[in-house]
Amino acid sequence: MSKKSIYKNNKCETEMMDFYDRQLYRLGIEYEEKIINTRFGRTHIVITGPKNAPPLITIHGGNGNTPLNLSLFLPLTDNFRVYAPDVIGFPGKSEQIRLSPKDNSYGEWVIDVLDELGLKSVPFVTSSFSSGLLLQVAAIAPERISKAVLHVPSGIAHGPILPMITKLIIPWLIYMLFPNRNRLISAFAPMMTENNEDFLEFADVMLRTYKMELRGPREVSKKELKDFIAPTFVISAKDDIFFPADRVIPKSKTIFQNLLKIERIDGGHLSSKKTLECVNNKIIEFLKV
Repeated sequence: MSKKSIYKNNKCETEMMDFYDRQLYRLGIEYEEKIINTRFGRTHIVITGPKNAPPLITIHGGNGNTPLNLSLFLPLTDNFRVYAPDVIGFPGKSEQIRLSPKDNSYGEWVIDVLDELGLKSVPFVTSSFSSGLLLQVAAIAPERISKAVLHVPSGIAHGPILPMITKLIIPWLIYMLFPNRNRLISAFAPMMTENNEDFLEFADVMLRTYKMELRGPREVSKKELKDFIAPTFVISAKDDIFFPADRVIPKSKTIFQNLLKIERIDGGHLSSKKTLECVNNKIIEFLKV
């Protein structure tokens, strides 16, 4: 693991932390912040939702942060006591240590978070990169997951690599060299179903200040998930450039023992507001059964 800063310089780190706080404030929710220690280092957690509501863990996606993730799943905060950790090594307030996504380090980190919070078995709502982290937990400590929601998930099957490079990574590099509004939109258009101003604002700060993690979590096998029997809900997008539904859904049917629900949604990796509203309703319905 590397202990180098994940930011380009100290000024960049300050800018990202200030932006994080503004993002969190703009959500308009009551929340607490907590710091816990894990074997990999300090972890920052945002806690929100009714104190007497059932607990739920939600974890943000790759190169993302907790405020952005909570903005996607905000209706959950009305129904659950939501614990939302900043993934270690990503642009939040946790330790700036990059773990290997190719072993079970991130899964071990999640287990440490559960232990420190005193949560024995809990439902998870994950999205993108964090679904791969959850699947590591499912492989090494399946009893810690009571229900699993995997939204546009990594860790199952991925799309072709070349389009990701030509349509995303190269435009990202061009934007970092010559930033303007049109290049920003073009750089993330392959991910977005519709322009998402909150995401674009975050993406601008992220690209200018932060050293991106371009490695994705490894894909788990059916054998690894042989003891994972928690009810599972997979939500996959038809035009997802990273994890397209036509690859994720067939594989999901072969590796999960208790795949209770599958949802194939329209659009790309970042859903439209209308689709997200529908997705949240179906997640809450699934979790409350």
